[in-house]
Amino acid sequence: MHYSALFLCLAFTFASANEPSHKAPAHEAPAEPEKLHPTEKPNAEAPPKAASHEAPSEESSKEAPKLHAAPHGKYGIPPSHTASHRASKNHNSPAAHKTAHPSSEHAAPHAGGHWSYEGSTGPNSWGGMSPSFSLCTEGKEQSPINITTSYAQEMDKIKFSYGMTKITVVNNGHTIQLNIDPGSFIEALGAKYQLLQFHFHTPSEEAIGGIRYPMVAHLVHKSEEGKLAVVAALIQQGAQDNPLIEALWDKMPSEHNETRTFDKLTYSPAALLPLDQSFYTFMGSLTTPPCSEGVRWLVMKNPLSISARQIARFQKEFPMNARPIQSLNARNVMEGM
Repeated sequence: MHYSALFLCLAFTFASANEPSHKAPAHEAPAEPEKLHPTEKPNAEAPPKAASHEAPSEESSKEAPKLHAAPHGKYGIPPSHTASHRASKNHNSPAAHKTAHPSSEHAAPHAGGHWSYEGSTGPNSWGGMSPSFSLCTEGKEQSPINITTSYAQEMDKIKFSYGMTKITVVNNGHTIQLNIDPGSFIEALGAKYQLLQFHFHTPSEEAIGGIRYPMVAHLVHKSEEGKLAVVAALIQQGAQDNPLIEALWDKMPSEHNETRTFDKLTYSPAALLPLDQSFYTFMGSLTTPPCSEGVRWLVMKNPLSISARQIARFQKEFPMNARPIQSLNARNVMEGM
């Protein structure tokens, strides 16, 4: 009798030890994205007029400027990425494809020489580092600028048509860049531009009334004719984590010249856009070498909000990567009525 009981105990222990695991797979398919709402047409009956814009106060720029709050997007962010999810340093996930160098098409305008944001290779030296960089010193329509006065003009709002794209994150040594799958575009001022990539600067390169925001996202577009248009989405400090930024920061490479692609994680760049999409526009240049001119700039008036922790996470990799303000010269800044 005792031997039979002992035998049954041993058999049960062996069976329990060999029971298969039921852990969930590492990556689930992202949730079905919501459809973007079409942009409303503005009232085109009001006459053009000059408009002066006051800058946010120094105190408010340190915390959250008193402007329209940008909503947190609901644009296909995978459900596993929530506001409470913290950025990770683990870059060994089997779902990530690592490459040493980003493609030349998506790397522009941040590809090229050993320029930097300080010292002997900083902005004051860019123009002399290469003949191809001469516009950085000699150009007359350089970016970024300080927007102090703008002129109202009758023009349509930007039509954003941003689809879903997989997460492809590049640390190119100058910024964190997100490359975009084909298919997203904008229609602005009578032209159509395909979205290639977006990247970040701290502080914001553009200034409003002399005040720079903690960060800015630059969404780089290109037309079939090869013309560039950059949407500048200003970023202010808010009280809460931004879900899209959290999802992207979670996959951020810390090594320079590293690209990481996550085929099963998708999102829409539309989550970077404010609900009120009023904008300033002017002609300028790339803000990095070779400082090419002829770039259409579209600066969103209303900022996106992210948390102080998320700002600090980017600044840990890039403490400062903003070009100094450039002369306006004879240019006018326009804004839609």
